[in-house]
This record gives sequence, C-alpha cells and structure tokens, in this order.
Amino acid sequence: MRPHTICHMCTTIDGKILTSRWPKLPNNFNGASLFESTANTFRIPAWLVGTTTMKEFSAPPNTKLPRSPRKISRTDHLAHLPSSNPQSKIRNPQSPKSFSIAVDTKGSLRFTRPDVDGDHTIILTTTSVPDSYLHHLQSAGVSYLLAGRSHVNLPLAMRKLHSSFHIKKLLLEGGGAFNASMLHARLVDEISQIILPIVDAGGPKIPSLFHHLGSTPKKAAAPLHLLSHKSLPHGAQWLRYRVLPT
Repeated sequence: MRPHTICHMCTTIDGKILTSRWPKLPNNFNGASLFESTANTFRIPAWLVGTTTMKEFSAPPNTKLPRSPRKISRTDHLAHLPSSNPQSKIRNPQSPKSFSIAVDTKGSLRFTRPDVDGDHTIILTTTSVPDSYLHHLQSAGVSYLLAGRSHVNLPLAMRKLHSSFHIKKLLLEGGGAFNASMLHARLVDEISQIILPIVDAGGPKIPSLFHHLGSTPKKAAAPLHLLSHKSLPHGAQWLRYRVLPT
C-alpha cells in the first residue's frame, strides 16, 4: 500500500508555477496565503516535495560534510523510534504527527534541525549516497528511507512511507519536474489546482504544473475526472480532479 496522493499547486491560467515572476494582484491579494488556506482544508499532515523545493526550507545546500566516524549500514533510519533497530515496530509516544518529506537522490540537502515548522523531516534517498550524508541526517535527527541505488524508486519510496510511518495521505507540492515524475509513475491520485488571474507568456522554459525535462514521452497524458470547482476571491478558481487510470 501507499499514501493517497493529492497534487496541490497554485498556478497561472496557463499552468505556470514560477511565483517570483508574478505581478502583484489588486488589494494586496496574496496567492501564497490562498494556497496555504486551501491546503489546510484537506487536514493532511504530510507534504512531499523534490530536492529543489526543499532547499527553500533547509540549510545552505552542498556544504561539505565531515567524514562519518563510522561505516553506516544501508538500512532505513527512523529517527523517532526508541529502538536502534530501524525495522522496530515499537512506537514512541512522542512520535511525530506531521511530516515534511523530500526526495534527495545525490545527498545535497543540509539540515540543522529535524523538522520544518514542526513537521518531522523524512528524506527519500538512495544507497549510493556517502556515509557522511547519512551521518549528517542522523545527527540532525532527520529520518531517511532508502529506495534505489542511483535513482529514487518512487513507488518503493511511497510504499515505505506507508509502512514505516503509517502515512495514509499526503500533499504533493513539488516543482514541475518532480510532479511530472510522480505523475508518470502513476502515483498521483488527485490534482488540486488553484488558478490565479495571471497569465505568464514567458515561454517553454518557465516551469509548469507538470513540467517534464528531456525528450518528450510518447504517453504522458493522463485523463481526469472533475470532482469540484469553486470560485475564490479576486477571480481565483479552485479545481479538483481525480486522475483516471490509463
């Protein structure tokens, strides 16, 4: 089993997501606050992003790490468990109730604390990252799950999130490339799109809601079923879709 995943994003009417390019809206209308307020209605205490997005919440990336004082076994590390055995099923009464989750294939993220605004941090990474990186995560109190050798196996990582942390639902709030990777892996169950009354004609290099990098896949389109449509203040629209199987 894996978490039920809802991709929740704020976009222009043409699907662009680079908020730094957006002009101010009338009456100091803030798209970020609208994004957060709608996300809160789901009452889902877990959110997932890619490496680039998590850099906004972590310490300066790519800082050189000291050598690990010991060889670290390539097993999952659940920082909140009282047992040294990462496979232990014993639950700590102080186990986190909310989670900030990120994929980091190459071990570039850095952390000085085990959470983002109180949400316990979990890194989805690979067995090829160096001991120094795993030691860094352990020292910071960050949990990690290993899924794949050179690339994160997303289906495996999602199953581990469910089995290790009992995460039944999560919000996918990544960049366009990571969202596309999740969609291609058929791991997106719903799409929740806040559309602001803005258009961004900046061209194909401006990332969109699902922005595949590299050669164009032959079969990348996914059919959707409209679940709801709600008008929001200042001309914004909120669309929710269920992703249909192909």
